[in-house]
Amino acid sequence: MTVRPGSLVGRLLAVFVSLVLSGGALILGPSAPGEARPIHQPNADPPGTTIYLPLVMGSPQAPSDLEVTQAVQQPGNPVRLLANRPTFVRYTLTSAISYTGVSAYLHATRDGTPLAGSPLAALNNPRTLKATADRSQLNDTFNFQLPLSWASGSVEMWGAASNGTTFDIVQGVRTVTFSPADPMGVTVLPIAYTCTSGGAGTVVPSAPYDYLIDYTFRIYPVPSIQQTTHAPIAYSGPCTSGVPNPVYGSTGGDWVAILNLVTAAWRVEGSPNNYYYGLLDVYCAGSCIAGIGWVGGSKAAVGFTGFGASHSSASSTHAHEVGHNHGRWHAPGCGAGNVDAAYPYHDTSGRGIIGDDAHPNYGLDLGTLSIKIYPSTFDVMTYCSPEWVSDYTYEALWAFDAAQAAAAPAPPLPYGTLLVSGRIAGDGTIQLDPAYRLDVPARLPEAGDYRLELVDRAGTVLEAMAFEPASAQGDRTDGEPTPSVHGFNLAVPYREGVESLRVLKGDVIVGELKPSPDLPSPSGGGGEARIQDGELQAAWPGQDGLSYLVRISTDGGGSWQIVGVNLTTPSFALPLSVSESKNLAVEVYASDGIHTTRLDLGRALTP
Repeated sequence: MTVRPGSLVGRLLAVFVSLVLSGGALILGPSAPGEARPIHQPNADPPGTTIYLPLVMGSPQAPSDLEVTQAVQQPGNPVRLLANRPTFVRYTLTSAISYTGVSAYLHATRDGTPLAGSPLAALNNPRTLKATADRSQLNDTFNFQLPLSWASGSVEMWGAASNGTTFDIVQGVRTVTFSPADPMGVTVLPIAYTCTSGGAGTVVPSAPYDYLIDYTFRIYPVPSIQQTTHAPIAYSGPCTSGVPNPVYGSTGGDWVAILNLVTAAWRVEGSPNNYYYGLLDVYCAGSCIAGIGWVGGSKAAVGFTGFGASHSSASSTHAHEVGHNHGRWHAPGCGAGNVDAAYPYHDTSGRGIIGDDAHPNYGLDLGTLSIKIYPSTFDVMTYCSPEWVSDYTYEALWAFDAAQAAAAPAPPLPYGTLLVSGRIAGDGTIQLDPAYRLDVPARLPEAGDYRLELVDRAGTVLEAMAFEPASAQGDRTDGEPTPSVHGFNLAVPYREGVESLRVLKGDVIVGELKPSPDLPSPSGGGGEARIQDGELQAAWPGQDGLSYLVRISTDGGGSWQIVGVNLTTPSFALPLSVSESKNLAVEVYASDGIHTTRLDLGRALTP
């Protein structure tokens, strides 16, 4: 005899089994949406179960088949879940009998107390049950969007479903734990790019920049992304048809120089926990560099504004470059260099996909409710498409941020900084940029295979600090490989009497910086800043051979932001729309390579 769920015999048998299992508690009726159920109450037989009377014993229903995902997940929910992050639950329920009009509900408690809004009705109620469920088909499961208030701590969840007549089931509990995580901070630095050839004028990316973090948020293990906008940074370079067309090079070129500007801003402004991201318009006719970011070390990267009015590819580039800042090398495939040899998932062509048969990762884009399946979706750190995030990368991003949050920040040293930066050429020699003495807190670098020495006039080493350069690689839109960049940007303690810098690897000097012997010390007087013709314009007395670092304050000197580094002319201009303030102050640091003079231009004059 076959007893169907919802039939009179089935209900009586379920009540009898319930009495046996629960010690006499009598519970009748279907799984009404607002009704609390005992967690293991077997109110009906599993769909399609055949029972031969006079059987009177039974067992609780199996735990609910719930897949809980925030970006990527596999059966059993082994991928970490983050507190306060948007969360989607897929409840798989199958039946050999095609019951129609079935609605499902998701119950939840925390420490035994029902959560507000429990039970939730599935977004795709009602539906007809099928004998099998295909994870690649969203509507093969009952789907729920969790309230954010549910996504914290440990939560007990279970599913129930009924069509009110012939089908009624309550399944057992799954316990889901959400790990705490901090919001991600992103500081956007618009690049005010002045054409030196191929056009005229200054090009600045148009605000707002919200499009930049959209894709990043969908695939990163963070509860939210808090975006702020920095004052623009001035840069001059080649253009094509009036659009910035920066040159890329392993030890020079515009992309590397712009990355250095953004890194200098991050260093001088206290190495904050925010990821500094330079944003610029780029001429891209078929192929171009889309972005570049340091692999670990500095939270600094640069990327383009994407294609067209929709800024296509801008946010995926941001996610990729900030992935480098999290210490992620490239996943293999489609021409990517600097490949992570430990990346675990590969298709038959050796390309990095987001999972494999042993780790069947499926991504779910909560913005579009589209599913990303592992055999045909590539990791965000490859050059292949379509792309999403694997559990390997997702967990690594979380681990990086968690380690940063847990580590005690290095205390700032109570004396001024010498900003030192440079790049390593293919022959191992180092090209040092002009150094700047700044009145900001210094920090000792993390130890590495290189050593920076501050040397006085007599050749005595005043300070020696071990450090490790970082690596970067320009990422092209067409996936063509580019040469790697190796460089550093340090804010080290300044020592009075320093007359030269040198960098050693082992006992070999690989780079040295001295001031020009014929260059007088820069003057500390004069100069003016004013707001005019829609721009902040600044000029000061200068001379050939000097380099300039410029900072502005919009709060009367309480805080400062870099707007130019290694400028070679004693003037600059920034659009008023991104730097307007009634309390705007400007200061310039002039360097002969080693010695620095501060020029205070005071408050910007207004018409």
